[in-house]
Amino acid sequence: MIKIEYLFFLLISAALFFGGCANKTIYEPKSTQGKAGYDTTLKSGGIKSVVREGAMTYDNRVVTKKEGVLNLKLPNGFSFVNESDGYIIAADENGSMKIFSKENQEIFSKNYGKNIVAASLKGDLAALVFSDNSIMLYDIKSDKVLYEEALEKVIAIDSRAANPIFLNDIIIYPTLDGRLLIMDLTRKTVLRDVAISDKELFNNVIFLKVSNNILVAATASKVIVITPKNIYTYKEDIKDILYIDKDIYLFAKSGKVIHLDEKLQKINESDFEFANFVAVASIGDKLYGVENNGYLIEMDKKLSNIKVKKLKNKVKKASIFAHKALYIGDKVIKIK
Repeated sequence: MIKIEYLFFLLISAALFFGGCANKTIYEPKSTQGKAGYDTTLKSGGIKSVVREGAMTYDNRVVTKKEGVLNLKLPNGFSFVNESDGYIIAADENGSMKIFSKENQEIFSKNYGKNIVAASLKGDLAALVFSDNSIMLYDIKSDKVLYEEALEKVIAIDSRAANPIFLNDIIIYPTLDGRLLIMDLTRKTVLRDVAISDKELFNNVIFLKVSNNILVAATASKVIVITPKNIYTYKEDIKDILYIDKDIYLFAKSGKVIHLDEKLQKINESDFEFANFVAVASIGDKLYGVENNGYLIEMDKKLSNIKVKKLKNKVKKASIFAHKALYIGDKVIKIK
């Protein structure tokens, strides 16, 4: 005779199994247009880590979205932060920052005593965002702090942290608690504090770009557009975002790709149900997305003419689009 406790266990297990099957939540395209084969293999051991503007290989080489794999090899323990003003900014977990020319010459080194999450350069000035959610303006020539402010501490952040932007006589700092601090560079004072969203976790600014006096910024839960006359917002659970000319494309956690204008009015959307986008890019007149279950999705900027190609494997390794190529671990697919 089956014990009551064991029977109960079997019933619960069966319910969970069949319930899981009924609520399958992985992306499965209705059809595919061939396979996306690898063109070459990285000799550097593949992509180790990815940030907003690039990546690092396992042998410490820098990969930038603009140029691909550079000859620059960082010291052990240092990771790529940003490419800015023609230089490469790197940092380690002990609070040190180094700046290199692309010819592998170290031009600056400093330990700040706290980890750097985001950074940008303009001449001798470095705009820094630290892991404790403090910001700093630093003169690397005179080795002096020009401005520093501690903000509200955060518990967890998204690794795709946006970097500060120098724009004429202002600096825009993207904070780790979902805000933009706009500083007057001449007077070294914060002119405006703009809140994007107020989530408790992973609320840092993951995207920041300015084009033609239009500022587009986003956290993982909201997009904001600031124009000379208005502010517009759009709520969405976001995996990634592209801002091209006057078009904004949201790659949502639901699998949707949403096309918005600069007033954040929806133009179009395409639903790749349950797609988990792990890398996105705009190359030529096409948009591309890498789906975690092993697909390369291509579409035009009207979100039509969709082509889905099967990758050889599921995407279990760090991946990034850089210089007209897709890097997945140590494999490279050239985007033609």
